[in-house]
Amino acid sequence: MSPTYNYIVPQLYCNGQVMLNLILKVCVEDQKTCSDKNYQIDPDFKYKNIVTEFNLFCDNKKYIMITSTINFLGSVIGGAILSQISDYWGRYKTLLFSLVFTNIGFIGIYFSATILQLIIFTFIFGFFQVGVYIMIPVMINEISGYEIKQIYSTGTLVFWCLGEILMAISFFAITNWRTIQLLFIVIPGLISLILTCFSVQESPRYLYQMKDYDKALNVFRYIANVNGKEFDEQALEHSQMNSLRTTYSIFDLFKLRQFASSSVGFILISFALHLIYYGGQFVLQDISIGNMIYKIGILLGISELIGYSLITYLIPKLQRKYNQILFFSIQILGCLAFLSYGISQYKLECQGCIEEIIVILLCCLIRFFNSFGFGLQRQHTLEIYPTSIRGTGSGFLFTLGILGSFSSSYMIALASYFEMNQVAFLGICSISGIIGAILTKETFQKRLIDDVDESIKETYLEDGMLKTN
Repeated sequence: MSPTYNYIVPQLYCNGQVMLNLILKVCVEDQKTCSDKNYQIDPDFKYKNIVTEFNLFCDNKKYIMITSTINFLGSVIGGAILSQISDYWGRYKTLLFSLVFTNIGFIGIYFSATILQLIIFTFIFGFFQVGVYIMIPVMINEISGYEIKQIYSTGTLVFWCLGEILMAISFFAITNWRTIQLLFIVIPGLISLILTCFSVQESPRYLYQMKDYDKALNVFRYIANVNGKEFDEQALEHSQMNSLRTTYSIFDLFKLRQFASSSVGFILISFALHLIYYGGQFVLQDISIGNMIYKIGILLGISELIGYSLITYLIPKLQRKYNQILFFSIQILGCLAFLSYGISQYKLECQGCIEEIIVILLCCLIRFFNSFGFGLQRQHTLEIYPTSIRGTGSGFLFTLGILGSFSSSYMIALASYFEMNQVAFLGICSISGIIGAILTKETFQKRLIDDVDESIKETYLEDGMLKTN
């Protein structure tokens, strides 16, 4: 559930005065006014969102920041645990386990009757949904061939964009947040769980790495049967796997020379990408007036859709490291462009004016290249880490980057406290992404690695372990 729309604070009439957004001085200072709820929501605000349903005004205003960011905290903790579990327990089991509890979170949010229940189930959702997000590209990369895996891995993000567009439209058209939660989150979530149970198989590359050859053969036979092919069992040579160990911990991400610097780099990249993405969302929520937030939400979703569609097509042709630096540079320049409106806290003052058009265009430009960065990073991390540590590596470092999401609203609040230009402040903080990209190793046109070279004499497997006639 998008915090951008669900936590919009309407204008309030407190003691006969119009108080904009979060500046509720009359309500805050007069505790009796707050306790008696002696205020009136702007009659033109027709939406029943979480803020209005749970009365998150005055003293309860603090819950807005908690409920809108608690899912990110859950993702950081959950990602650190689930990513490592996937390398021990398997990709499919981790995906299914995560989907089950993600749906419990979805349903719990829908039925939440108190703000405490909402916080708890939002945390559960955040904790487990990141397991789904991590496992999908890992499984795609371990099942597919070289070019196909790059297209499918980033191509799945196109559906994220479609969801963003759908959310903006649905929140504009439907006035009750619970209806949206049921129709567009709970029901699709249950459908995805059912489909996963019956149509998804364990990664054969993972099974092969774990020396579970019988199960790997069964998966290969299943894949061949689904595609109407014959499987050549001689293609699977057990003698190729000579690992001294098959499991690694998160500490190995920083101890092993093979990818230590890249691990630090990916944390900085992921942090900066999430900071720009979600920080931008919170800024737009703060500076928008009228129905601009829904209009710009649709346009940003379209920008993402175009961005992810292009990166899906271009990623087999793009160098990872240097293009990430380029994409970050453009995003940062776009953020710094807001300094043209002054170094102090920015607030849009008009609708349908030139300033609004420029702001929307800048936001779309930033989001476009932000999607390029996310797509590139998603594939880059999967190519850096060998099969035996791929789940831990790509998942754990991505979720550490989610700290950028969690901290984004607090950083915006910090910028506002010092009356600084919020968007420019995000751009300055995101310079860490360029530093991170410099630290990573290039993997362009290199095949997936299956073994860690500090543990064994490095051996490589062709991506196409499955030969068909």
